[in-house]
Amino acid sequence: MSRPCCRNNGRLALALLAVALVAASPAPFSLDKGKREPIVVTSRTMEADKLGDIVTFNGDVVLKKEAMTLNADTLVVYYDGASKGVREIEALGNVVVWQEGRIALANKAVYHSSDERIVLTGDPRVIENENQVGGERITLFMRDERSIIEGGKVLFYQDKVEGSKHKTPLRKGK
Repeated sequence: MSRPCCRNNGRLALALLAVALVAASPAPFSLDKGKREPIVVTSRTMEADKLGDIVTFNGDVVLKKEAMTLNADTLVVYYDGASKGVREIEALGNVVVWQEGRIALANKAVYHSSDERIVLTGDPRVIENENQVGGERITLFMRDERSIIEGGKVLFYQDKVEGSKHKTPLRKGK
């Protein structure tokens, strides 16, 4: 029969190991290459494969880094064997990324550390203020603060016109 205190100590050790593995890597999502802020990942479970080359977080995953928060069902971190740095981070299921006044939603997001870009697929949308961008694939370039929307549409709202009850949407399409 296992004791509750032992189960909690195991979870604490797992959480500390997860933070140590991720925080030891170069800082993804950083806009300033000179700064290395810690990445904090919490989840229900964590599993490391291939001697730590692949680390998988499952269940209520939250990744926090500087002014960005990412939520997902699963997060897989792929390390570069040579440099031991983060090569790629894949977020799967109910992905939500909050960053500086905008929210990105998708079924899948892949962060590529080499050029600091996030590729959103699976009904991706970006919401900023009342404006929305959606498409088949959205690529966010973190360094340049620019994005590419493929196969999508944009919904902009103009300011209210005097005497109008509703805002008028402008649509740009495929």
